[in-house]
Amino acid sequence: MIGLVALVLTASAFDPTVIEAAVQAEIDRGMAELRLPDQPQPHHITVRVGAGTYAEVWAGDGQLYSEEAGPYRLIRADVRVGDDVVDSGNFRAALGMSDGTNVRGLAHEDDVQAIRRELWLAMDGAYKGATETMAAKRAAREGRDLDYTPDFSTAPVVKLSAPTPTVADRDGLRARVLAVAEAIDGAADFESSGVGGQVGSGAELIQNSEGTVAWKTSDGLIIRADMVMAASDGARLRNVRSWVVRDLERLPDAADMIESAKDAARWLETMTQAPVSDDYLGPVLFEEAASAELFRQLLQPQVCGTPPLESAPEGSSTDARPVAISRIGRRLLPSRWSVQDTPQGNPELASFSTHDSDAVASQSVQLVEDGVLRDVLMSRVPRSDRQKSTGHGRGMGRDRVEAMPSQVKVEHSGSVSSRRLRRLAVKYAKQAGLPYVLVVRRLVPPSMADSFEFSVTGDEPLAGLTAPTEIYRLYADGREEPVRGLQFVGVDRRVLRDIVASARTSQVVEMLDVPGASRRFGLAWFEGFPVSWSVPEVLIGELELHSRSGGEPRVIGRPSP
Repeated sequence: MIGLVALVLTASAFDPTVIEAAVQAEIDRGMAELRLPDQPQPHHITVRVGAGTYAEVWAGDGQLYSEEAGPYRLIRADVRVGDDVVDSGNFRAALGMSDGTNVRGLAHEDDVQAIRRELWLAMDGAYKGATETMAAKRAAREGRDLDYTPDFSTAPVVKLSAPTPTVADRDGLRARVLAVAEAIDGAADFESSGVGGQVGSGAELIQNSEGTVAWKTSDGLIIRADMVMAASDGARLRNVRSWVVRDLERLPDAADMIESAKDAARWLETMTQAPVSDDYLGPVLFEEAASAELFRQLLQPQVCGTPPLESAPEGSSTDARPVAISRIGRRLLPSRWSVQDTPQGNPELASFSTHDSDAVASQSVQLVEDGVLRDVLMSRVPRSDRQKSTGHGRGMGRDRVEAMPSQVKVEHSGSVSSRRLRRLAVKYAKQAGLPYVLVVRRLVPPSMADSFEFSVTGDEPLAGLTAPTEIYRLYADGREEPVRGLQFVGVDRRVLRDIVASARTSQVVEMLDVPGASRRFGLAWFEGFPVSWSVPEVLIGELELHSRSGGEPRVIGRPSP
């Protein structure tokens, strides 16, 4: 073990001056020498280098079954051809066509020539892809006399020195994952249970042809627990827990994590004998954890201003200019509601950010005032009414750098006590002719969702929210009755305008997410960027949920004599 740790320590160390020099030399060479006959030359190059160590641990049914750790080094090259007004970015080319982004691995040694070789190969491939995309973009616009928004905005030159390298705490992660896995293994009779954890510690260099040379820390830790049981009718029941923090020291106490996981297990046991709920149409109360998911899944696309990718029009009358989902001036919430994003608000949270993936300084933005969207989060991709980045750009893998939140606070100036909110919920249910109101404790995070929906003509509306893992009926006498088998139907951003009351309490929930909404349900457990949501419990006046038991009796017959 000592030898392995020493190896990782050696491999994790890096010389920032060597990496910066190699990157600058290749950016200069790329701007001067990346050429193809009759093709535009680069007008902007950004190189991102990630370096550090990681550890990943998996335990199932109380036993460790997979573990790996080591150093990592990756490069991402973004090459844009054309100019600031019209370039190769922000266009969705045909399936199989390359674009201007390329990602490659790097050797773990600080060898200038080795680094430069990989960078040149990455930029060469990105440049060729950029010229292909530019040709497709010009062809799509040909013959259309339209005014288009510029493709790229200017940003200040930034210089940030490299942080001191650290090593991912593999032993600490393993101990915590095993503690949770062992605790829930003996807590209930699961069909399966698993706990996975990943920790990373490192730095990211953002260097571009404008002169920016900026280093950022890239530490993060996530642990997730997944438990599955079968109900008495054979229906599959599932519950999850998730912790997202900056490092091991910021995790909750082990006893608190174990108790939370056991609480999930106890809920599952209750569910095995709980009734399958009937279809429901009426008020729904979201407790804090579920409320954070509600706002994350419905509000995020409405406050992120990066316009959609342009694509080739399908007909001569189609307007090829993309229209942003987020529309300034649109009412998103009732009166007296406000939403603010403060990336540098709480340095203890994993979502804390001083600069984004373009090295633009992260700014606080007042997004919603009195329920109306007044401003949006921006990356360096402009739109007609917002030209400058607010320092909220994030790019994962080869994806475009798009705006997404960091530390969001949702507030209502007319909030009431939690007890009063529950009385109001029962009152609204009574007005709807219902003997109880549904209360949602938790929704499954999109990255842990194990189902995917699509629709064709004639289908009923999609759910719009992930499935509730913990939901119960609340009666007027205070009695709580857990139920199962419910799925939301037809939920979209408009239900936020139907919030009729909220509680004064507000809980900060940290989670992983990605820009936009389309990729959320294709994520793995550990993918994404940390985002924190501080939200109150909310009561929505009316939602529809359908009953989906999905079960069938499991009867094992006696063997014939």
